[in-house]
Amino acid sequence: MVKLSNPYLLIGILLLTVIASGLLCNIVTADVNDTSSIMFENGTTVVSGDLLINRETMRKEPLTAFPNNILRPLKNRDFTTVYISLITGSAPKDVIKNNSYITADGHISSKLKGPGTVIMDSNGKISVQPAKSMVWGYKLPYTVAVKDGDSIRLVENNTTVKTVKGSEINKDNVPSYFVNTTAMRSWFNSSKDGDNITVDYYLGNFNDKRAPVYGRENIIKDFGNSTFAYMRNYTSGAPVLVYEHNASEVEVSNGHSTVEYLSGYPTEIRASNAKEFADGWNNTIVPPHSSAHGKENVTFTAIAESEAASGSATHGVCPPGRSLRQAIMALGNPLPVGMSTGDEAILYEYRPTIDVSVSNNGDYPIKIVMWTEGSSGDTQIYTKIYELRDNATYVNSTNSTNSTNSSE
Repeated sequence: MVKLSNPYLLIGILLLTVIASGLLCNIVTADVNDTSSIMFENGTTVVSGDLLINRETMRKEPLTAFPNNILRPLKNRDFTTVYISLITGSAPKDVIKNNSYITADGHISSKLKGPGTVIMDSNGKISVQPAKSMVWGYKLPYTVAVKDGDSIRLVENNTTVKTVKGSEINKDNVPSYFVNTTAMRSWFNSSKDGDNITVDYYLGNFNDKRAPVYGRENIIKDFGNSTFAYMRNYTSGAPVLVYEHNASEVEVSNGHSTVEYLSGYPTEIRASNAKEFADGWNNTIVPPHSSAHGKENVTFTAIAESEAASGSATHGVCPPGRSLRQAIMALGNPLPVGMSTGDEAILYEYRPTIDVSVSNNGDYPIKIVMWTEGSSGDTQIYTKIYELRDNATYVNSTNSTNSTNSSE
């Protein structure tokens, strides 16, 4: 008697036996486009450790019609699946097109660095596409609270998903990451029927066309805590850099200004507003051929000003405005919205970070870095602009690399 010690030889004999005998001629063939075992939809973001394929729910297909289904478990030395498949005459449908980042048990492997994307072809087979060196999306409104009598309606995609009594507004029944409960109650008490306020946002319109990501937990899982923190700081519609890898940050321009002492205006308040302006723009990302505002969670102190329509102005923001304007325009970008070309850089009635916006006409994202040194009228405001260059494709930057450094 021949002893079959090689499992591959035994498997081959069993496979030939199954095919030759037509063991499963009466089994109904599964839908070839069935994707019920795939846990993520096409375009979804996945990271290492995610369960991509649920093997427990995989449809079985007859080996006589789909013998290739046994090749992957055979290659993975998953002999249990191979033996069961040969004995029953059916094997789990192979839904993988490329397993570079997919483990034998259906998880995303540690080989994937950063947020990958699920790609599904027309036959229902999947692969995982690694992220580009830089991925950015936009903070977009999702859940809106609408005042309705003594209650609010939470609306998503034009559909009311929940109704909450105004007296019962709390962090457990109304999203509070972007609008805290105290502010939400204040809004409710001062608003009228039909008024609305956005209470939750998602990330969408990604530069690599991946699907939107909803919910704080998913955003943090896919892109990290820093991405969610950036979202909370910036206005609706703000671009958000969610991933940077194999990219260089190269300084391409700079600016400098001084608060100075001005008669008739309190210097310490002006210096405080200048520092707040720098904080409000520091680390702001502007994608190529687009524009961006600064942070919204900054606080300025108004000073009486007869020339302003409102009767007051945030004096002290013009010096840092000049520093930012200088660095931005040195790259060939237009005058920022809400700024003038003179010493009074920020126009009246424009909020310094929320209303003012800067443009990036270059082909690479830029990062604005601002900080202050010194105090009182001697406070110095510095701006540096860094171009984020993809090391894999970068040849020559379309932005100017000439730096300027002067005080206005």
